[in-house]
Formats: sequence, structure tokens, C-alpha cells
Amino acid sequence: MTASRHRGPLAVWLLLIAYASLYPFAPLRMASPEALGGFFSKPRYVVPFDVALNLVAYVPLGLLATRYFAAGVGRRGGIAKALAFGAALSFAMEACQLFVPGRVASAYDVVANAAGTLLGALAYADPFYSVVTSPLGRWREGAFVPGPWGDAGLVLLALWLLAQLNPALPFFGAGNIAAPGEIAPETGGLEPLAVALAICGFGLFVSTILRGESGSLRVTILLLSAALWLKFLAASFMLQPSFSGEWVTSGRLLGLGAGIAALAPLRRLPRAGRIYVAILAILAGALLSKIFGSYTPLAELLRVFRWPYGQLANFATLTRFLHELWPFAALAFLVALFLRDRREAHAIIAP
Repeated sequence: MTASRHRGPLAVWLLLIAYASLYPFAPLRMASPEALGGFFSKPRYVVPFDVALNLVAYVPLGLLATRYFAAGVGRRGGIAKALAFGAALSFAMEACQLFVPGRVASAYDVVANAAGTLLGALAYADPFYSVVTSPLGRWREGAFVPGPWGDAGLVLLALWLLAQLNPALPFFGAGNIAAPGEIAPETGGLEPLAVALAICGFGLFVSTILRGESGSLRVTILLLSAALWLKFLAASFMLQPSFSGEWVTSGRLLGLGAGIAALAPLRRLPRAGRIYVAILAILAGALLSKIFGSYTPLAELLRVFRWPYGQLANFATLTRFLHELWPFAALAFLVALFLRDRREAHAIIAP
């Protein structure tokens, strides 16, 4: 196990933390004496949800950082290095927040983030490591493509699921939801077709990162079911009542069924065929979705929420960015995977 293999997933999570910590990035300001004094003083009030969010956001960092550092110094040394790394990163992010308008830097957030890092790092400490982490690692190597290619595919799946936490984003659509009749272009059968293509392409993408040739339909349905439940739960807690059902429409449900029906026979294609069809389906679905996608300014997007906590703009913009980026990141992955497989096939055939 080499550290270089685990560098990519760790870098992706670092970028997500940096985005969430430093948004809206500009315009910058000089750190005021009050802000510097408040950094080390006890907050006037503590919001338990914000503390929990700070802690949870750094749990994956602790796990990924330990996985990265343990490759060179062992699990115990990896835990220590990951904790130091998480605490240093959190301090740096909080210090940078002193220069970002609208952000409040606090040493207490550093403590919460470091605690989250420690929780993630302890996944590599016994007895949890022997009972849970190690068996999960063996299952991952057996179920998915081994090595960096499988890791990259799993990272893309994790980012896709993360984007589903935003109920203001349509299910396998583009843009964001709008009030009934607010933005309603006549699309005919275009919306179901776009969703069907996207879902079929998503399922074929899943099939390319599985190690075996079977099970892709089950895994795809499991992931889609998890995403639907995430949407339902998030919509019930986060959206205004008048918007709670707008992320899913009859057209999207029809496209969901059609996409799964198309996936059933296509998943039996040879690997090269599945990659090729996945590229075409994801690209076509993404382009068609743009035609009827509803895009509103951030202020209008935030109006559909009834979220009483802070950091809503960070969450909404980050998840919308991931939602829009995912099809094109998946396309880049599939094209690179297709070219790699072609090179390997030529290398085997060549004398």
C-alpha cells in the first residue's frame, strides 16, 4: 500500500473543506482587532448544530489522512500525523476566515474540527480497525476495481451522493427547482428522455468500477434508492412546504423507470461497450438537461429553504457545483478509463 494511491481522495476532500470554509472568497478584508480578539474568546452562544457540522466535516478527513500517512509510518503513526494535519488545516482555515466577510473565526471551531479528525482517524485503531475497517477494506478490494482507478470511481460516487443532500436540486436534472409555473418551458418528452439517459449512463458508470460483471443493476438501484431517500428526508427538513415536492416530477419518475429498463440489457455488454455507451448516455443526458434546466440567482435559490442555521449559502453553492460538475467529471473518468483499457489490450496483443 503506497501513499501516492491515497493522495487523490485526500486532495478532493481538502478542496471541499476549503470551499466550505472560505466561501464566498471575496471581497477580502483586513482582519479587525475585534475579529482577532473574538478568535480566542468564548462565543456568546454555541449552536449545537454548527458544532456537530464542524465535527462531521472533518471525520472523512481524519480517515483519509490516516490512510495516507499510515502507508509510510504505520497505523499508530498515521493516526498521530492525521490528527496534527487536521488541527493545522483547521487552524489555517479559521485564520483565513478572518479576512473573509461574513465568516466568524473561532478557536472553538478548531477544537471541534480536530475532534472530528480524531474520530475519523480512530477508524484505524483497534479494536474498530480489526472488526470494521479492515473487513471493509477487503470487501472494497474484492467488489470494486482495485487500485487508483477504483478509488477514483468511488470518489465520484461519494461526490454524487453528497450532491443529493441538497433537495433544491432536481433529481438527475440541471439547475435548481422553481415554484410551479415560475419557470416551466414546454419540454414534451425531453425531460423523461434526459433523465432516462442520465440514469442509464450512471448505471453503466457503476458497472465499470465493479470488479465482477454481475451486480451492477442491484448496486445502481441501491444507490438510486439511497439518493431518493436522502432527497425525501432533506426536502422534509430543509425546504419550504410549497417547494418540498418540486425536486421530483412525473417526468423524472418516468425517466427513472425508463433508465433502469434500458440499463437492464445494456449492462451485459462487453466492458468496452459499456464504457462507450455510458459516455454517450451521460453526455446526451447532461446536454438535454441544460435545455430545460432552471437557473436562478443564489438569493432566489436560498428562498426555497427554511433552514434556520448558518452556512446555508456554502451548502447550497457547493452541492449545486458538484451537481453540475459530476456528469463532466464522470465523462473525463470514463474517457480516460476507455483509453487505458485500449492501451492495455494493445500491449497484450503486441508481440
